[in-house]
Amino acid sequence: MSIMTRIIRLWKADIHGVMDQFEDKSLLMNQYLRDMEEALEENEAQLKHKIDSRSQIRADYEKYSKEVEKIETDLEAAIEKDKDDIAKFLIKKLRPVKNYQDELERHARNLDKEIVQMRETFEEQKLQYDRLRLKAKEHFKNMKNDVWNRSSYAFEPDPGYREMCEEEIEMELLRRREALKGGKKI
Repeated sequence: MSIMTRIIRLWKADIHGVMDQFEDKSLLMNQYLRDMEEALEENEAQLKHKIDSRSQIRADYEKYSKEVEKIETDLEAAIEKDKDDIAKFLIKKLRPVKNYQDELERHARNLDKEIVQMRETFEEQKLQYDRLRLKAKEHFKNMKNDVWNRSSYAFEPDPGYREMCEEEIEMELLRRREALKGGKKI
């Protein structure tokens, strides 16, 4: 291995080491969480758009159902009155409307499947995000505690310390009330 290759490798290692030191792990974690939150919001917007599309398709389907019913009624009346030319016209008009209605129904079913799948994926991603957020929160809390414990201001709790019982709390409350009534400062 030549000296130049070794110098370049050492220089790259030093640069990477410096970059690692510059990177604040908590800032990176917060940015990662923000990116995840942004992706979740985008996925939620896409899901809402699909749901809105499905609602519009269902409304269109209902509109065409009413039109089919009207054409069917008119067709029956034309047949009863022996108006063959009107009946033929209505039959020609009925077929494309029914075909379009069938297409809307297929599209709505496909959207239903997509929505179910998107909801499952979204809920799974949201759960992962919530877990990661809680882990990050716990990690930051532990980091803060570590910093506190390493600082010169950290104190060790009294080994004889114990929680106050209810009677001691009541006595302290009464003592403080009496002091306030007497105008004394505690």
